[in-house]
Amino acid sequence: MDLEQIIQDAGDAQAAGALKTLLERFLNPAFGALPKSEIELLLLGALEEVGAVSSEPGVYELVSKLRVTRTKARNLIYERELRRLTLVELDSRVRNLLKRPIIQKSGDQFVLEVENPLVSDHLRSKVQALGHVSDGSFSPSIVKLPLDAVVALIEMYIPENQRAPVKAALIAAGAPDASFKGVLKAVLKKVAGKVASDTGEALLENASEYISPIIDATVAGLTDKISEVFREERADDG
Repeated sequence: MDLEQIIQDAGDAQAAGALKTLLERFLNPAFGALPKSEIELLLLGALEEVGAVSSEPGVYELVSKLRVTRTKARNLIYERELRRLTLVELDSRVRNLLKRPIIQKSGDQFVLEVENPLVSDHLRSKVQALGHVSDGSFSPSIVKLPLDAVVALIEMYIPENQRAPVKAALIAAGAPDASFKGVLKAVLKKVAGKVASDTGEALLENASEYISPIIDATVAGLTDKISEVFREERADDG
């Protein structure tokens, strides 16, 4: 990390502002009173302020720029986000992750790449609270969810007063007339069957085309879009 170049690029005003913020927080409540972990977070904030690291750095960015271990980088991100993100913001990030899953070919497993460790913990806690399990044994940044868990999460994130219109739009598209959860499950299985490739996974963009409007409860155009995944079945019946 070329600090001299970074400070030069930031400019005197921005560098002075970062130093002022760092010293003010370090001296509060008294010099040397902050624990080492808090001092590290202050320094990370100063590095962000002068542009040395991005506002939402990934694990590898911190590993490469700060020359720390992946465990240290994940801990820095976790502690930093714990102080910044509200529950509403965490829920928003989980909702956005659900819109862009990698779907395994069987359609029974949805894979989410969650770089932020705090968001990952929030996601897992939501899954557990809904009575399902998640698999993160492959990698700390990869979360595998069964279809039923994804359905339960999506249902939870769609407000109750918006579920009826979404359900009606999905049934009109060809989904079986069942409970809201049953309709979602049928649609997601069809989406998985349509977009999954021969390699066993669905492209993120393709899956998102169908899943995003459901999670956002965007009823306009939803029937036409979802009917695409039932079109082949109708053709076979004909």
